[in-house]
Amino acid sequence: MIKALPLVGLLLIHQQIYSQKTQSFDSNDLRYQHNIFYAGTNDTLQSLDVYWNSKSKNVSVLVFVHGGGWLSGDKKQYRGMASYLASNGLTVVLVDYRLSPKVKFPYHIEDVAAAIDWVKDSIESYNGKKENIYLMGHSAGGQLITLLMFDKTYLKKYGIVPNDIAGVITISGVFEIKPQEGGATKKYLGMVFGENEKIWRQATCKTHINTNMKNLVPPFLISWGSKENELIVNESLNIIEELKAHEVSYQSFLFDNNNHYAFKDDLMNTGSRFYKNVVEFIDK
Repeated sequence: MIKALPLVGLLLIHQQIYSQKTQSFDSNDLRYQHNIFYAGTNDTLQSLDVYWNSKSKNVSVLVFVHGGGWLSGDKKQYRGMASYLASNGLTVVLVDYRLSPKVKFPYHIEDVAAAIDWVKDSIESYNGKKENIYLMGHSAGGQLITLLMFDKTYLKKYGIVPNDIAGVITISGVFEIKPQEGGATKKYLGMVFGENEKIWRQATCKTHINTNMKNLVPPFLISWGSKENELIVNESLNIIEELKAHEVSYQSFLFDNNNHYAFKDDLMNTGSRFYKNVVEFIDK
């Protein structure tokens, strides 16, 4: 395992920052397409954005799934980040998915699975390499992409297996679905997952991790903030113990920051330790 590295906190994201940083490509080479419907509907919550570089060819793909407690969040918040990463050579996909309380689990994860299927089928048209797809999820998005790797039900519908994904990057992820003091209440879980505790267990990532998965899932990069809410810190530490116990390959990264969204600035700065760690993870 590569040991976690400390990282100083940065300022809040600004949409224009990417044009002020050192880039590998001229920003005029940046291309994007917004609000592509991936599920055969005209629901904007079942849409994605793609950012790519016109000069890049056959490059790695980063699929980003936002957080928001399954109740909120919007890919628009991350367009500056996607622009910067694409300007530095990646093809980036930002995914929106349906939210609670309008829908309940498993609709969120079914949408993310459908978006990944779209990426597998279409990303070569955006200079991406379909064999090099990496998933990145923040907070609740971390739960969605991790569960996809360990509960094969959702991707199997599209003929996709976990090893079709090159790697998984979680940022301050939520991995356990249960009431916790100072955290989710039964009422909250009911809005998102329903009131049946059996469903809560099905939505909990460790429920599906077993010893047969050692070589059947991609490597993980688990990251979190050392000064975040204790529940968030413990979620990452606990999932690492599960990965370790079942010999799943992983790395970890520790933000020395209490800002749940500090990673956005780091991914818009080629000099940040997290940016370098993510690039190293993808290059491997």
